[in-house]
Amino acid sequence: MSYETFSSSTPKELTIKRERRTLDIFDTSIFLIIAIMVVERLILFFIIGPGEISNGDDVAYIQGGITFARSGVISVWTEAPTALIMPATPIVTGIISLLFGEGTAYIAATRILWIFIGSFTAYYIYKSMCLFVPKGWALLAASAFLLPHRAWIDNIVSTETPYLFFFCANLYYMLRLREDKSISCVVKFSLTFILALSFRANIIIMPVFAAAYLVLSKAYSPKELLHRLAVFACISMIFFVPWTVRNYIRFDAFIPVSYGAGNPTLKGTYQGDSCPADEDLDYETNVYAVVREKYAKYYDVDGTISNGAHEQYILSQIDSAKAKYRMEEWFRQDPSGFLKAYLIEKPLCIQTWVYYWGPFADTIIPPTNFLSKVNFILCVFAVILAFALKKNREIVVFLSLIYWINIYIIAMSYAVERYAALLMPIRYMLSVIALYLIYTAFSVCAKKRK
Repeated sequence: MSYETFSSSTPKELTIKRERRTLDIFDTSIFLIIAIMVVERLILFFIIGPGEISNGDDVAYIQGGITFARSGVISVWTEAPTALIMPATPIVTGIISLLFGEGTAYIAATRILWIFIGSFTAYYIYKSMCLFVPKGWALLAASAFLLPHRAWIDNIVSTETPYLFFFCANLYYMLRLREDKSISCVVKFSLTFILALSFRANIIIMPVFAAAYLVLSKAYSPKELLHRLAVFACISMIFFVPWTVRNYIRFDAFIPVSYGAGNPTLKGTYQGDSCPADEDLDYETNVYAVVREKYAKYYDVDGTISNGAHEQYILSQIDSAKAKYRMEEWFRQDPSGFLKAYLIEKPLCIQTWVYYWGPFADTIIPPTNFLSKVNFILCVFAVILAFALKKNREIVVFLSLIYWINIYIIAMSYAVERYAALLMPIRYMLSVIALYLIYTAFSVCAKKRK
C-alpha cells in the first residue's frame, strides 16, 4: 500500500501545513508582544501614579474632557468653544469623564485607554511590514514600540497616541490598496483617515500620497481610481461637513480643519542663529493693526473681544500674522540664513531627538538617543541597499518620501521632538527593511561561496 493510503495528507500538503503553523506562530507572537507592551506601560503607569498628569498639554485635554461632559462644548485651555484642536480628544475624554467623574478615576481610566490604544498601534506596523518582508522581520519592527519613551508617550493624555494608532492603520490600508481592490479596503482607508484627522490635522496630506502610490503602481484603471476617489470623498464628508458647519456657526469663518497652526509656526521663527529679534520689529504696525482691521467684526466698540471663542481664534490669527511677518523679515534681512534654517538645520535637528521627559530621564535618554542615531543610519542604508540589490525599492522610496515631506512640513512650523515622534513608525519600518536587506545580501554572498 502507498503512503497516501494511511495518511489523509500528501507530503506536499504536510509541508504547506507546517508552513501555515509557522506563520500562525508569528501572527500569534504579535499579540504576545502587544501584551508585553501593555504590561510595560501599566508598570510605568503605577510608577508615575494613576492620577498624575505631566502639567503639559494633557492638563488642557483633561479639562477639555470635563468641559465636554458638563456642557457638550469642544474646548481646550478655556471653557469656550474652540477649533484650535481637532474634536476627537475632548469628545473621547468627555465620554470617559461622564463614566468616571472628574477626579483620579477619570484620569486613570483615560490613561489606561491610551495605553491599550498605543500598544495596539504595533499591530498595524506588523501588518504593514508583512506586505514586504517575512513575518519574523515584521515582528522586529513592531517590537520598536517596546522602547521606554514610547511607553511614556502612551501614558500621557495627548493627541499623539490615538492619532498614531489611526495613522498606522491608515498607512496599512493604503499599502494594501495596491493588491486589495475591494471597496471594503477603500472604506477602511477612508475611515481610518477621518478618525486620525479627528485627533490631529497632520494626516491631511495622506490622501495625496495614496493617490500617487496607486497611480504609479498602475494597479487601477482611471475609471477604477475615480470610483475609489468618489467613495473616499463621500466618506470624508462625514467629518468635514458637520465640523466645518459647526466652526462657521461658532467663529463666522470657513475652518474645515483647525486654526491651530499659528502658534507652532510662530515658535519656529525663533529657531535659527540669524532669526530677527523682537525688539527690531514693528509688530504694532505689521501685525496687530493688520489683524484688527482684517477681523474688525470680532472686536467690541472698546477694542476688546468679549466672546471667549472669538478671542482664542483671534489670538491664533495674531500668531499666524506675526509668524508670517517674522519669516518675511528674516528672509529679507538674511535669505541664506533663513533657507539654511528651514531647509537644513531644522529638518536635521529633529532626526535624533527623543521625545521623553518621564521618570529616570537621565538613564533612559542617552541610550535612546543612541538608538535613534542608529535607526537613522539604517534608514539611509535602506535606500542605498534597496537600489543596490534591486529589492523593496518602491516601498523604501515611498516611505522615505512620506517621512521627508512630513519632516519638511514640521520644519516649516516648529521643529521639535514631539512632532517628529509622530513619524517614527515609518523609520522603524525602514530600519527593519535595511536589516532584512543586509541579511539578504549576506545570504546571497554565502550561497555564492558554496
